[in-house]
Amino acid sequence: MRRPRPLRTDAAAAVGPPGSRRLSASVVIPTLNDGDRLARCLAPLASGPRRGLNLEVLVVDGGSTDDTATIAEAHGARVLAQPGPRGARFATGAKAAIGEWLILLRPETALEPGWDATLMVFASEERNRERGAVYSFTVEADAVDQAAARRAQRWMRIRNRWLGLPSGAQGMVIRRRFLVHLGGIPPLDWGEDLVLARRLGLGRLSLFDVGARVRLADRPYGLTARFLGALRLMLFLLRVPPRWLRHLGG
Repeated sequence: MRRPRPLRTDAAAAVGPPGSRRLSASVVIPTLNDGDRLARCLAPLASGPRRGLNLEVLVVDGGSTDDTATIAEAHGARVLAQPGPRGARFATGAKAAIGEWLILLRPETALEPGWDATLMVFASEERNRERGAVYSFTVEADAVDQAAARRAQRWMRIRNRWLGLPSGAQGMVIRRRFLVHLGGIPPLDWGEDLVLARRLGLGRLSLFDVGARVRLADRPYGLTARFLGALRLMLFLLRVPPRWLRHLGG
């Protein structure tokens, strides 16, 4: 996975000259009883319109029984209902989106400041209309868990740079029409991110310097979970269908 050349992320570079057309983007977030972490995911998105984005946020819910929908609406998101696998929720949001560009984002992820300007500069380059990009994987952890956080980040760097298989927790930026050209998002409960990355290929996937932050507590990082996760990824690389792997690991 390549890193794009250094990006100017100041507002003038991102928005362009006066009178230029504002970039339109849609954030798609699939949820299922994610009320305890959704506000953290949605809060950073408020900077997009201030930066010059025409931004819509779609929360596609799988039937939550907590306050997920209330939190989403309080942050200005449009809530759609779609039971079934996470991939189906992503697909429903992508089809309902009106933005030219999509940000496929999981509810456990909070984008760092600068996510919006980086997106705008990436989208302004013509060649990126048939490419995708993900944000850098960053783990939040308390002092006791710093070693585990560093291990998780090292493993994700390997996945990103050598395997070209980023985690869906990093978010993905892709042009909506190009996503349709790639066949859309498979309706899987696990592995829809890996399938999409494989369709893109290592040469068409960029890695942003801006981080996508997840909390260690939101991801299984015990020894057993790490082993099973690595095994599952290896089997995916060996072309074992993702639907066979969904129950293997966390």
